[in-house]
Amino acid sequence: MLKKKIYIFIIYLAFILAGCSGSRKLTTSNAAKPQYNKAALNQMIDGAIMELLERPREALSYYHHAAELDSSSPGIYVTMAENYYKIKEPDVSISVAKKALRLDPENVDALYILALSYEAEKEYTKAMAVYEDLVELRPTDLEALYYLTSLQVISGLPKKALSTYKQMSKLGFNDPGYLLGVGNLFLGHNAVDQAELIYKDILAAHPKFEAPYLALAKTSKVKGDTTKAIEWYERALQQNPHFQDSREELKQIFEKRKDWKSAVVVFEKLVKADSTDLSNKLELGRYYFLNGDMENSRAIHERAVRQHPLSERAYVALGALYMEQGDTLAAIQTLQSALRKKQSFYRARAELRDIYASQKQWDDAIALYEPLKDNDTTYVGARIEIAHLLVSKGDTLQAIRNLEPLLETHPDDWRIPLTLGRFYFIMNNNAKSAENFDRALKHRDDLPELWVLRGLAYMRQDSLGLAQQNFEEALKKFPDSPEINYYMGNILARRKKFARSLAYYHKSLEGDPHNEQVALSLAGAYDELKQYDRSEVLYKQLLKSNPDRPIVLNNYAYHLSVQGKELDRALEMSKRAVEAEPDNGPYLDTLGWIYFQMGRYMEAKMYIEKALERSPDAAEVIEHLGDVYEKLGDQAMAERYWLKAYELDGRRLRLREKLGLH
Repeated sequence: MLKKKIYIFIIYLAFILAGCSGSRKLTTSNAAKPQYNKAALNQMIDGAIMELLERPREALSYYHHAAELDSSSPGIYVTMAENYYKIKEPDVSISVAKKALRLDPENVDALYILALSYEAEKEYTKAMAVYEDLVELRPTDLEALYYLTSLQVISGLPKKALSTYKQMSKLGFNDPGYLLGVGNLFLGHNAVDQAELIYKDILAAHPKFEAPYLALAKTSKVKGDTTKAIEWYERALQQNPHFQDSREELKQIFEKRKDWKSAVVVFEKLVKADSTDLSNKLELGRYYFLNGDMENSRAIHERAVRQHPLSERAYVALGALYMEQGDTLAAIQTLQSALRKKQSFYRARAELRDIYASQKQWDDAIALYEPLKDNDTTYVGARIEIAHLLVSKGDTLQAIRNLEPLLETHPDDWRIPLTLGRFYFIMNNNAKSAENFDRALKHRDDLPELWVLRGLAYMRQDSLGLAQQNFEEALKKFPDSPEINYYMGNILARRKKFARSLAYYHKSLEGDPHNEQVALSLAGAYDELKQYDRSEVLYKQLLKSNPDRPIVLNNYAYHLSVQGKELDRALEMSKRAVEAEPDNGPYLDTLGWIYFQMGRYMEAKMYIEKALERSPDAAEVIEHLGDVYEKLGDQAMAERYWLKAYELDGRRLRLREKLGLH
């Protein structure tokens, strides 16, 4: 091993001392090995060692010392220039490379590093001039021609670039990867005709290479000629029916146009060209179906299953076709046949499960996973699947009983506590739910969903402190998560810290700008802070995009009512919300409060009492009813309701004033 390291070092040292450019070369420089005096050579060796250790700045100090000892060697300056280029100081690299060229005007490595440094400084005209010097010096230098072509394209000189490209072609350069890059540069700079010529040259030299077909099709699309693009994709597939990208591009065009007839024609040719390709057969069957040719669609799908009896895709596709045709029994029989072929056909099993579930045949769905539940490789997954099906069947307790023992036998499998946590959440057992989510997080704290679920379990227990702590920890890991930011804002709002909630709501809305619930919550927070102008902007936007959404109508109406403005408009919106959801307590309260603001106290009393029937512990609704009784002249009833509201929510400070508490 030591000998190998020494050998590698010697090779590397020879490379450095030879003054070879560290550029992105296609070819190798034939520059003569530079000669140094003995003292300078020692410094160059020390510098080369620093480079080997990836310490280029320290290497430069040795190279500078070498230049002081031997200022007549261009190789020293070339090596220095390369290192300045490597450490991203191209301005210094340019200066040093010029010193090398003053000593040796035809030094190829110095010219290359100078050109590269000009490029790094985006001085493309100067870089082109250097490459032109290189071409004049070495007319067959493919590397210089290649980079000159690229820079001419970038500089908006497509005719010159094409001329330089032709020089490369005459020299026999036809590397498809590099030439595609040149063609793409032309295309990216709107030199479409030149790009097309290059792509055609590549295709002529490499007809079995898919990339030029794709590039020519793209060029046709840029020209707006989709028909020609289709022809290029077809030619590619005629060359090789397995060219997947060409097939996918063709499919996208057909799907966009809904041109199923043309799709059938193309895929019939592909199937005829290679009858063993299952993908083309299944696509043809799908296009027959979309084109309304049910007989041929069914025939080719059934043939695919016969010809590919061990292909899960074939069975699943045939099953899906039968379901589309409404033949559920045939779909079930097909998928059952697939599972008889291979128990490991998990997608076929899942499709069959979904069919049974859609028909509420829960026991049949569960039976699908019974054979797997004791299999070492699928034990946990199968039992979790059975548990989910039991929950769908309505037997959540049995699902929990089935999974609980797995916590002991598989303590490191996070899926088990996650699933149990969800089941307990369904049952409103929030303590057990949080406990299981906590257990899952010890193994998978990289799942935002888990943090959200645990936080929600805490919130449902009214453990807002724990919920806030949960989401604060989650935000350290997922600072940009719209969902986590939303719930953090929600908790702060529930704790009456509306000013602090704003930043989190805004962050959530940045990540999910069309989320109606976040926008409503943000507007609500502004309302609580009496920043009505800001909430007004949000409500108008929401109403514009959701003109009939009851929650938007209700919240906007309440926003207007608390300000006592546009009450007729507020009343109209509130009535529409209540009409849509007549048993919604908060909506009934809003309507009652608008009547209160209009001085129509008996109507206000009727709707607020209805709201209280549906939300008996809502402090705000109870306070509103007290306010109505005050206006109706019944101070004793008013104080009774105010006191009840205050006992439910002692943070409502205005109630202290109403009750005369100091």
